[in-house]
Amino acid sequence: MKKFFNENKAITLVALVITIVLLLILAGISIQALTNQGLFAQAQKAKEITEQKKSEENAKLYEYEQWMKNYENGQIFTNVDPSKTNPEAAMPKGATLIEGDATKGIVIIDSKDNEWVWVQVPKTVFTTATKADEYDKIKADLISYASTYREGKAGQGWNWTDEWYDGCGIADSNTYTEMYNKMLSSVYTNGGFWISRYEIGDSTATASNTTRTNSSGTTGIAVSKADQIPYNYVTCSQAQAVASGMSTDTKKTSSLLFGIQWDLVCKYLEVNENWDTTTNTASYYLNTKSTSWGNYKDSSLTLNRGKYLVGGSDSNTWTAYNVDTANYVTNSQTSSNESYYQLLTTGASEQTNKMNICDFAGNEREWTLEKSSDTNYLCTSRGGDYGSGGSDYPASDRCKYNTTYSNYHIGIRSALY
Repeated sequence: MKKFFNENKAITLVALVITIVLLLILAGISIQALTNQGLFAQAQKAKEITEQKKSEENAKLYEYEQWMKNYENGQIFTNVDPSKTNPEAAMPKGATLIEGDATKGIVIIDSKDNEWVWVQVPKTVFTTATKADEYDKIKADLISYASTYREGKAGQGWNWTDEWYDGCGIADSNTYTEMYNKMLSSVYTNGGFWISRYEIGDSTATASNTTRTNSSGTTGIAVSKADQIPYNYVTCSQAQAVASGMSTDTKKTSSLLFGIQWDLVCKYLEVNENWDTTTNTASYYLNTKSTSWGNYKDSSLTLNRGKYLVGGSDSNTWTAYNVDTANYVTNSQTSSNESYYQLLTTGASEQTNKMNICDFAGNEREWTLEKSSDTNYLCTSRGGDYGSGGSDYPASDRCKYNTTYSNYHIGIRSALY
């Protein structure tokens, strides 16, 4: 038995040695084959990509962890001084945070998919008012703070006031005053207010790729989001009716911007946007010439997405900048490729994005609740439009129209407070 066991053991050892040799030969062939086909290099590249993705994932997880810590501590925003501004207290019910960094422009989205941007008005500007119900003092402090933009383009020769008139879209002077005082009190208490991130769009027209016409009026579904056909061809009163229906929180008020609110947006952009001030002051780009960042007939914007309409004619159709209109396609076209001025869908160019507020200069003028001193032309629109020049109608500009006027070049932007 002992001999048999030893012989079997010897055979087993020989078999083991042969097996090892065969494995080494096979391994040598496999290694050579893998090397010849570059599979090792591909595997190394895959490893590097995996490690990079893992690093990015860890960074994102860390960002979420920090966000959750801030949320647990009652701070869902970054770079916000709560003693100067409090966007959290002003958030409408059911809204979700999209961008929480105040240096980029705080953005929220409500349950109707409307996007809103926080316009900070530092509480430190209130040097006269000491309480939220001192409306005249609050108003005076705000006018003083935004005084650079009170008359729009210099030399217009008319006066504008936040005052009720028949045809502005608000029933009577008492209702107007109540709304205005609520806005003043909210700005004083919270240090700012919300405005629609985009010019209000008509999602119905967008879905059918059709132009709005001079008979459109208040038909269509109004939204504040990207890639929408602007909601134009409305009178000032019709625009107010649309703007007042934008809020999803019954405790909040949405409306066209009051004149002082438009001025405060200009001041906010002046102070917070990273303007090139080597040759001009920051206010120059809002008060004198907005060509470089607005859609005007004398501008050339890089188009990133969406559609354009040449000349604004009802007979023309919207044309896509690129095949994939749902996503950004950098440097695909500029707005000067066409020989005639172009109306753009909302947020079509990143050049018009200032502190996450899009199309504030050019593209469409926007109706406000200001009253002009010209009794024949009481309605007031602000900013410029795509058929005009950026120095003729900069972002702070005011224009007056009669109460029945509507056209392709005047649209809507809503405030929320």
